[in-house]
Amino acid sequence: MEKERRWLIVTHGCNLDGRAYSQHIDDRIPCLKKEGITPIVLSGPTGPPRTDVIHVQVHSPAPSGIRFELGKTIKSKTGGRPLLRLAGTLLRTLALPFYLVEKAFIDVESQWSWFLPAAVRGYFLCGKYDPEIIYSTGGPFSAHVAACLIAAMRRKIWIAELQDPLVHGDWQRSGRALRIHSRVEKLICDRADAVVFVTDGARRGASGRTGLGEKGWVIYPGAVPASGPPVERRRGSSCRFAHFGSLGGSRNAAVFLTALELLFRDRPDLIKSVRLDLYGNCDRLSLSRLESFPYPDVVNAAGLLSRSESLSTMRQCDVLLLIQNTSDFSSETIPSKTYEYLQAGRPVLGLVHNNAELSGMLRAQGHTAVDAADPAAVRDGISRCLARWGDEGPGGSALPPSPYTVDAAVGRLVGISRELLERQASARGVDG
Repeated sequence: MEKERRWLIVTHGCNLDGRAYSQHIDDRIPCLKKEGITPIVLSGPTGPPRTDVIHVQVHSPAPSGIRFELGKTIKSKTGGRPLLRLAGTLLRTLALPFYLVEKAFIDVESQWSWFLPAAVRGYFLCGKYDPEIIYSTGGPFSAHVAACLIAAMRRKIWIAELQDPLVHGDWQRSGRALRIHSRVEKLICDRADAVVFVTDGARRGASGRTGLGEKGWVIYPGAVPASGPPVERRRGSSCRFAHFGSLGGSRNAAVFLTALELLFRDRPDLIKSVRLDLYGNCDRLSLSRLESFPYPDVVNAAGLLSRSESLSTMRQCDVLLLIQNTSDFSSETIPSKTYEYLQAGRPVLGLVHNNAELSGMLRAQGHTAVDAADPAAVRDGISRCLARWGDEGPGGSALPPSPYTVDAAVGRLVGISRELLERQASARGVDG
């Protein structure tokens, strides 16, 4: 009888709506099951437990982790119950002095201490379920540290997937935090049997710092193709640009709004032909820029949507607006929203910062990519999108289907695991 194939998935975030590092693995679990793999998920307590898989949640022991996880739990579970929200807020306040002491010595992500209970629980889960692969993904680096310990203690194959670079060129936190992140990155690249990156830029950067060698792989995460019947679209009197996701720091609408002002200065007849809808949170700087925009009727801050609502609304828009941070970090990352945009089947205007990989991906799929820091280039990109919108028929632009799917990503991941398992079996045969 063939042994059941099981993977132990170690990730701090799971089943948490609106968080990219959680959605990354949430989307993959059904695909792993289709591949004949039974997932056992070990995560933090920030989202409700999944009911379709074995899902074990453990808490962080440090004050920063307690505050972080408690805050997420309060937000997701208390709903409109004010007494529970008050009790949770009181507990977070009581933990504040301990949190401040901790941050004075350990200035890293709030979930850092999660690796301790996760490693212990993962050790016993391995004893109970005997998974063939330990697969860590994130997000918070604590998941990878926990997976490293579990794999070492149980002598299992370990695949680590880094969703964002742990070290990057425009580091803004303390030097102590940089040293910790650098050591964790080196640990992962030394000890993992395979290290998966979501961009080739991130793979090359980590390889140059750590001597990763041939253990590095690149898998574009993709997105789930749009479900439901095709959307019947009717071209309205104005072209609706829409941005989905939070705006803050150097990822803001300032350059796009400046570009609109340049466009309207030259073509005032277009003022009534452009609308910008913003779905998501805005920081104070972004809100201030929106308030000072001289054409208030053009912009609509539509607020937050659930993920399912966002995916549906994307298919109704005329142009999907993608904005990158204007920082070195952006050169090695591709926003997860990109793949959802590509699956929505609508034209995309990408404000891209120093990232030929992302620009090439968008242009190869028939979309527009411009320099995120150049208002004149963005103005020209808007003009091209408007011209395209004016020429398209009632059904919208004909765009090729996106090849970047979750199924394709999981297929590559399973292929890597198969190669590692064959290598392990071969080594055992030689030893025997």
